[in-house]
Amino acid sequence: MDQYDCLNKAQLSFEYLHTNSTTHTFLFGALAELVDNSRDAGARNLDIYTCKDPSLRGGFYLAFLDDGCGMHYGKFIE
Repeated sequence: MDQYDCLNKAQLSFEYLHTNSTTHTFLFGALAELVDNSRDAGARNLDIYTCKDPSLRGGFYLAFLDDGCGMHYGKFIE
């Protein structure tokens, strides 16, 4: 997915992940929430894929890329 290398990538803190892990006790519930977020943003397409990254624990990350309206950059930075 080299065409997406120019996009800003969000990073999550361990605290955020812990909070979500207590909200979603079932892994697929958390994944469904991400899909729901895409739909709420008006996405017509959603790509879910993995990328290898040896610098990460586990060696890869899961990426969600949609064409929804998302949020304004300033709000994202907050």
